[in-house]
Amino acid sequence: MADKLDKVLSDYFTGRLDMNINMRKLELKYNADSVPDENIGGGRKQNDYNNPIESAMIREENDQYLKDLRYQKEMIEMMLSTTLDCRKRVLVAKYKYNEKWIKISQKEHVDERTVRAWRDDFKEVIGIWLGSSVRTMTRFRPTLVPA
Repeated sequence: MADKLDKVLSDYFTGRLDMNINMRKLELKYNADSVPDENIGGGRKQNDYNNPIESAMIREENDQYLKDLRYQKEMIEMMLSTTLDCRKRVLVAKYKYNEKWIKISQKEHVDERTVRAWRDDFKEVIGIWLGSSVRTMTRFRPTLVPA
């Protein structure tokens, strides 16, 4: 994979983007940074209420990394919904199954340069919309790699 946009597209088509979204939700759920009680004096806290569900929702809505992942997924889905079927097949073959360009071009009965141009057109448009959300996409180390 040549660039970060290729990595994002590969993550989307292989299902790793959904997995990263779910991993981040679990991380926020179980690693909640609770603010320690700094009430050293006597007495008890006055305006304290405990709403764990509300607090979890606020943490998820305020997490920039989770927002970026969801945005990437929504933008790719939106762009794919307006893409022609032949171009979708090219993207799936390249990013999900990691097929060679020559094989993809033979399946689609077009020239190799044509399928590369279709991929480049899609990447150009999606790159404009994803913009700065791509910079935060590599938070977790790749899965299935021994530590």
